[in-house]
Amino acid sequence: MIAAILLCGALMTSPAVTEGEAAQSKAAKDVRGHEPSLYKGKHYDSKWAAVRQCIMHRESRSNYTSRSSISSAAGAYQFLDNKWRVSLTHMMIKESRATGDGLIGDIKALRGQPIEDWNRYYQDRAFYTAWRNGKGAKHWNQTRHNC
Repeated sequence: MIAAILLCGALMTSPAVTEGEAAQSKAAKDVRGHEPSLYKGKHYDSKWAAVRQCIMHRESRSNYTSRSSISSAAGAYQFLDNKWRVSLTHMMIKESRATGDGLIGDIKALRGQPIEDWNRYYQDRAFYTAWRNGKGAKHWNQTRHNC
């Protein structure tokens, strides 16, 4: 994918940010507050940005390091860590194999980290992967409450 840049009247091209670059970016380490998703892969669709923001706010007040005091729910989207961690990484690895994004090793390493320790890129990727263009809405009770 190529992004066009107009510089001093001349059209120049530069490569768009790749998933690998987004995953390792300084912005990925920002784990407080709502920011646009760094993940733009297969499952991403900008039409879900407002729903994603609403779910994140209701689940964790947009805090990627959030941890429930009554369950294993963790991260900005409050995935049940003990049920979702391996499943999410399995789904993300499947996408990585299909797209060749070079992140398989990094995603496998996430299996050893609690979800609330995953950076913003990987939590957003997990959200869009589980959301599946709205088919996964049932995983968030909040989607029934004005999200």
